[in-house]
Amino acid sequence: MIFAHLLIGIILGKIFGNPFFFILGSILPDIDHLYVIFKNKFFNFRKIIDSMKTERKFKIRYKTKFVHSLLGLIIFSMIVYFLDSKAVISFFIGYLLHLLIDWGDIDEKYYLYPFNIKFKGFLPIWSKFEKIFTLILLLIAIIL
Repeated sequence: MIFAHLLIGIILGKIFGNPFFFILGSILPDIDHLYVIFKNKFFNFRKIIDSMKTERKFKIRYKTKFVHSLLGLIIFSMIVYFLDSKAVISFFIGYLLHLLIDWGDIDEKYYLYPFNIKFKGFLPIWSKFEKIFTLILLLIAIIL
């Protein structure tokens, strides 16, 4: 739901102000996707999309344990706090909403890392629901 994450950051920024930190918080957790892409040398767009849809087939996990966890949320929020203490709430909310939205995805997540407790949703990556949800968010962002 990478597009949905970005759109939520934009919408929250338009409503509450501080758009940079809402957007940063809402998309930063997906920085681990770049790590996985470079680590596995997925430099072909089709291969990236296919590997995101079928992580098991490629024996990879795009959502790393640390970044997609409450521990990652806390540590990254502390870094933002030291940079701009007023913006940390916007960043924190964006990041937390990212984690909550990812909950529905079928891939495994470890929100309570370092504890080895798996969370798994029920929606395939880029499912019909995700496409409709993203389109609705796009319309809201345009209207605002």
